[in-house]
This record gives sequence, structure tokens and C-alpha cells, in this order.
Amino acid sequence: MNAASSELPLLSALELRRLIDAGDVTPRGVAAACLERISALDPGIGAFVTLDEKMTMAMADDVERRLKAGEKLLLAGVPYALKDLTDSAGLRTTYGSKLYEHNVPTRDAAVARRLREAGGILLGKTNTPEFGNRATTAFGLFPATRNPWNLSRTAGGSSGGSAAAVAACLCPIAEGSDGGGSIRHPSSCCGVVGVKPSRGRVSNSPNSSPWGGLITFGPIARTVRDAALMLDVMAGPEPGDLFIAPRQTPSFLECAEREPGRLRIGLLAKSDKWIDPEVVAAARQAGVLLTSLGHDVEEADVDLTGLGKVFRTVVEAGNAAIEVDTPERFSDPYTRWCYERGSRTSAAEYISAMETMHRRGREIILQSSEWDCLLTPTVALTPPPLDTFLAVTERVAAEDLDFVPFTYPFNITGQPAISLPLGWSADGLPIGMQLVGRPYGEARIIALAGQIEQAFPWAGRYPAAVRGPGT
Repeated sequence: MNAASSELPLLSALELRRLIDAGDVTPRGVAAACLERISALDPGIGAFVTLDEKMTMAMADDVERRLKAGEKLLLAGVPYALKDLTDSAGLRTTYGSKLYEHNVPTRDAAVARRLREAGGILLGKTNTPEFGNRATTAFGLFPATRNPWNLSRTAGGSSGGSAAAVAACLCPIAEGSDGGGSIRHPSSCCGVVGVKPSRGRVSNSPNSSPWGGLITFGPIARTVRDAALMLDVMAGPEPGDLFIAPRQTPSFLECAEREPGRLRIGLLAKSDKWIDPEVVAAARQAGVLLTSLGHDVEEADVDLTGLGKVFRTVVEAGNAAIEVDTPERFSDPYTRWCYERGSRTSAAEYISAMETMHRRGREIILQSSEWDCLLTPTVALTPPPLDTFLAVTERVAAEDLDFVPFTYPFNITGQPAISLPLGWSADGLPIGMQLVGRPYGEARIIALAGQIEQAFPWAGRYPAAVRGPGT
């Protein structure tokens, strides 16, 4: 890789798009640079699980042909990655399970199709725990994904492969999915930006409403503007969707470049779970930063407690819906445990859990509406060691929820949330802070996130553990 091409993977999606539009680089050249960096660095990280260089280069050539024909493409040759839970036509998609080790879908999920149609270039699939069940990217079909900031630490989960790939500059943007924080807590662990959109903002097609509406797709990127661009591509309904968000105008990218105005922000940094003092201190420092930007920051009193049992009931029932002839065939003993518990859940218990979950969601929305947005830690801990969260039975459920007391409640409410790398631990690990908006309020928190990034930029900071050519 020559000096010029070695710099390409370090650039943002928007910078790459500008260079491609100007004719300074080609989609093929950008894709090749990313693939070369993956080859050099990813064996030590384990972010990608399936690559197809021939397919990637064919996509790059097709994008170049479309651009020469005059098409206006939002991604215009920007490389991206898909989580291995997301169907991609012609490219292996395993869901992190040996049940699907050789599964090659014949059609794209809606988000995969939208990214392709927008002129993105698919590099490959990123690692996930089996069916996205853990808060760490381990115990699936493939070896664990390591945190680029410290290879002995977890990258988070279940979108840990995508977050690690972006943090290590293997790709500028990556897709994730989030049913309890699975975009936001790997983004926090890996020091990148992760957006969980409002329920219905991004279609789950061809699925209907996974885990009772808890799960949504969203972007992971190194910058707010790149995440906003990716969300512009991913957002929108598909025929038959159960939840549909109002159309967003102006675009999310335009929102990222606008001043948010003076906001009333509720700081919520306490929980009935233990929160690392370093994390609490980082949250309070983020509050000071927001005050310095002209916002009114005050302590918030929003009750996020008492949700774990009903959340677990819904998740376990979702696992019970997986088609398997015998649960011993699962890759992860925890998946089997969830499947067996979910199989014993009655219809009445499931409906009761859903009703309780959505009633509490309404209460949280009402309590949080006192503020324009909430500021919370993304997770309760700095990135833990790689072997954390690897229990095989009920301990996983308790440990995972203790780790993410500020994320899964907002899957229940359906509110939008974004994790930003606003803090750093004493040993140099990222600490994410979460902004939570009102329902369908992505525009406001993206504008605020863009303002924060401009005042406190982080994109030029790279993990020492994976520095390659150009870093």
C-alpha cells in the first residue's frame, strides 16, 4: 500500500465521497485500500467474519459506472460493513450460529439494499454473538472480537464487530442492530458514534417486529456527520411495516450541520445498578461541556428501574421462536438457556410482559419530556476484560443488564439515542455518553451531537493497538 492509499481508510465517509466526486480517487481504489488494511490489522481484532474481495471489487466497478452515467448517489463509493445478523444477497450470513454456518441469503434485508442502492461498497460481514444475545461479541460461531483500544478488552456487543471495524479504521461506516443497546454499548467501548433510531425510523423488513419492537437497525461511524449520512440512507418505511416514523426534513446530515439552539438537558447519571466512578465523573464532565456550549443542564429524575424481568421475558420468547430441531445445536449455551426458558413462557405471560413493558415505556417518555433531551452514561463500566459476560446461564442476563441500565429502557420506549465518545478512563479507554431524544427526535440530538463534536473533536484519535500505515 503506497503512502497516499494508506491514508484513505483514515478518512471519513464524507471526505471519501468528496474525493471520489472530484475524481481524485476511484471507488475501486478506496475499496482496495480498506481491504488491504483489513488484511493487515484484522487478524488481531476479529471484526470481520466474511469477506469476498471479488464481490467488493465488482460493486466498486458498478458504482463507478453509475457515477459516470450521472447518477447522484448519497454514498458514491463509500465502503461499509454489515453486521452478520443482517441478510445480504449472495454473501454468507450466519447470525453468529453454527445452525447457519453456510447460509447464503438470496435477497437483501431492506437496510442492506438501501446501502447498496445508495452507491456504498460492501466490504464484508462483521462479528456478532449468536443471534445477538450477549453484551460482548464472543461465544458465537467465530472467535471473540477484541477492542482496538486494548486487545485484552471487550469490544462490547452485539454489534462489536462493526464498532471495532470502524474504530480501527477498517471501514468508515458500519451497520449495527440494537435490541437493548447493541449499537450503543459497543460504540461506547470502541470510542465511536452509534445511533439507535426511533422505533419505525428504519425498516426491519423482511422481518416484522423483532422482540416486540425492541430491535432496530442503525449506523456506526467515527463522526456524527457520517452517522447522519448513513441514517439518511437507511431511514424510511417498507410496505407492511408495523411501525413507521414521520418523514424527516431536512435531512439528518443537514441537521448535523445546524445549531441546535439553547436546550434544556436532563443529566441522569445514577441508577439502582453500580456505576463505575470514572463513568459518573465523565458524565458530569460532559454536563459541564454542554453548559459551556450554552445549554441548561440539570439533574433529571427519570425512573428506569424495574424493567429487567419483562425485558428478559420478551427476549427469551424471541429466542424460543428460532427454528431448531434440538437446542443442543446452538453455538452458545446461553442461547440454549434463553430458548428453553422462552419455550416455557405462556402466551398470557408474554402478553402481560409486553403490556407492562409498553406501559412503563409511556411513563418514561412522560417523565423525560420535561427536558429537550437526556444525557446519560452509555454503559455502567469502562470496557471490561475480554472474558467478562461469558457465563453460560442466568448470570448472563443479570450481568448484561447491570452493564446497560441506561440503554435497554430506551429500546422499550422507542426513543432515539446516540452514543458519543466524550470521556476517557485513566488507562486510556473510551467512555461513551448517551443523548436520548424525545420520540422521533433524532434531528435535535444529532444537531446537538454535531455541536459537541465541533467543540470537542475525537475523530483524529486512533487506537495505538492497531496503528498501521498512516496512523
